[in-house]
Amino acid sequence: MIKKVLAVVASVVIAASSISMGGLTVSAVSGATGVGLAEHVMTAERENWSYVYGGTSPGSVDCSGLIVTYKGVGGVRTNLLGSSSESGNVSNGIPRIHGLGLWQPGHVGVYVGSGMAVDARNEASDIVYHEVSSKKWQKWFKVAGVNYPDTGWQTFEGNQYYYEDGQYVVNCTRVIDGKTYTFDSNGIAGGGSIATPEELAAAGQAEAAEKAAAEAAAAEKAAEEKAAAEKAAAEKKAKEEEAARKKAEEEKKAAEEAARKKAEEEAAAKKAAEEAASQQGQELARSLATETVPLEEKVMPTVKAAVVPEIREQAPVNAGAAAFVLVLLVFLVSGMSFLIYRMKHVVNHTSYVPAMDLTFVRQISRRMEKNLAEKAGRISRKRK
Repeated sequence: MIKKVLAVVASVVIAASSISMGGLTVSAVSGATGVGLAEHVMTAERENWSYVYGGTSPGSVDCSGLIVTYKGVGGVRTNLLGSSSESGNVSNGIPRIHGLGLWQPGHVGVYVGSGMAVDARNEASDIVYHEVSSKKWQKWFKVAGVNYPDTGWQTFEGNQYYYEDGQYVVNCTRVIDGKTYTFDSNGIAGGGSIATPEELAAAGQAEAAEKAAAEAAAAEKAAEEKAAAEKAAAEKKAKEEEAARKKAEEEKKAAEEAARKKAEEEAAAKKAAEEAASQQGQELARSLATETVPLEEKVMPTVKAAVVPEIREQAPVNAGAAAFVLVLLVFLVSGMSFLIYRMKHVVNHTSYVPAMDLTFVRQISRRMEKNLAEKAGRISRKRK
């Protein structure tokens, strides 16, 4: 307990006097390497450093402080992942590189190779050396300010590792600088005897085979990506064509529906017009039928009162003319009677009557009535 209290005090003092260690950003120091960072966290584990929240001094660190206490690497201490130039998902595998950063929400650690990691976990556990799979790490990242090897020998925890293409080799034999080395599953080199000509030749063949295999794998991957892209393009085109076909069908159906509705409306309008015409004709026929008696009552008495006496007086003088007028009068009355009879017949025996202008027929009837009345008036005046 006393050890942890002293550690907290020390961390506060150092943080207050050192902007580079306690600020939000931490400058990288030349010479920092991935293997060096891995050695640093292994030393912290062996020396039992304490976990102190916010701690950034050797012996008293939190999870990010464990990293930035190695030569001030890491970039923004509160966002080490965001400060990184390269990262990936742990679920897809971790590259064989010593000193990579590990991240999960709210926590960071360091990968030390061979599937193992170190992190400053909490006050109960302090610094923990553990298998990567035992903790829910989500991302790996290259720590800002750290130089990672591409090719060559690296020494970690007293063991030799050989890097090729940015990762240490495993489960293979290599002839390096005239010597034969065997690398186990953890990448630790063994042997180092002087290679025989046969071993050199075999190493060359193996290297060529590995290179050819890598090229073949790259070509296969490129072919798969191309095929996937072509498949995606074909599927996209098929979807677009299907969408266009459906759109055309919908537009065709909409046009057919509009045409059908228009035809129905026109047929309904035509039917309504025919029904209106039929109704108008029937009303005309009924009107004529009802006006038959008024016409005879209004016209015939006037004609009889005005014309017949005149005919009687003029009979001795002009019997022929009087007879002609009387015949004409009978003819007109008979014609009107016949027309009215036919209209009654139509009304009683059929549901269709041709469309006629009722106003026009009535005007003709009134005109005939007016003419007869005027003639009767003239005859009456002559008698006086």
